[in-house]
Amino acid sequence: MAKSAKLKKKKETVALPGRVGKAASKGKEKQAGKSKAKTAGRFRGKIATKAQQPKSKPAKAKAIKERKYVKFFREVRVELSKVTWPSREELIQSTIVVVIAVTIAGTFIAIWDAVFSKVIGLFTG
Repeated sequence: MAKSAKLKKKKETVALPGRVGKAASKGKEKQAGKSKAKTAGRFRGKIATKAQQPKSKPAKAKAIKERKYVKFFREVRVELSKVTWPSREELIQSTIVVVIAVTIAGTFIAIWDAVFSKVIGLFTG
């Protein structure tokens, strides 16, 4: 084969977008003759088609936010399935205990509030 034929066969290489310096020169080039769908861009180290290319910043942020919400609600559902829910009788007993405890604490605070108000009233005149 003649030298000119070899040169014609050899395809021109181009650096991928976002690759500069040593990374582009160390075999990170793609041949210009490959299909445009594959060389359209890179996405997380894999060759991406046009449909897989990174979205615009607002769209990408929205997609990430949606994934976070979906993940959060999945995890909530899993955690709620682990909960041991009380029976009706246990719930009523616990509610009565809480009401009594709040009443006692409220009365205690009210008595001390009245005492401190009288003491402060004596000093202020």
